[in-house]
Amino acid sequence: LFRSDLVILYESPANRSATDRLRAAGIRTLVVRTDRVADLARIASMLGAAIGDRAVGERVAAGVVATIDSVGALPRRERPLRAFWHIWDTPLLTIGRGSYLTELLEAAGGRSLFDDLAAPSPQVTLEEVVRRDPDVILAGPAGAARIRTNPAWAAVRAVREGRVLVVDTSLVGRPGIRMGEAAAHLHQLLDGVRVP
Repeated sequence: LFRSDLVILYESPANRSATDRLRAAGIRTLVVRTDRVADLARIASMLGAAIGDRAVGERVAAGVVATIDSVGALPRRERPLRAFWHIWDTPLLTIGRGSYLTELLEAAGGRSLFDDLAAPSPQVTLEEVVRRDPDVILAGPAGAARIRTNPAWAAVRAVREGRVLVVDTSLVGRPGIRMGEAAAHLHQLLDGVRVP
């Protein structure tokens, strides 16, 4: 029988029961929440301490932040592209000001269409996306395919004009040590867009 030395869980109501059961079983648990880039440094330090080497965690976090900063220093267009980032269909979820994805998008030279909403992943309506008229749509492979083929999404000018960009979900899907790579990936995607 395998027994973990440490279990790391994302802090959420959905994980509360699992956390309680693991702790009741005597298993060392660390519960973390990573919604912003700045959370990485704090959590990397905590993880380093949990494994007995705080310095390694701090070095990893510093490297990630340095990469994001270097992407932010790259040449950019005069006006950032306004991007709707499709996270989920039902309900329709996107990124707000509270998300690390908004920070990565800004480092890459873009701007979240819903950066005026404080939540990390606010629920919005397709009508509001149409009204705000994004320059581009960002989505994972499956989401992009659905957006391109769903007639309702044709109401969005960026969809009609073929500006639905497929993000690499293996890079952008988690706020962790690949966030610097994710920012570079987003910069490359946005750099190739031509908006009339």
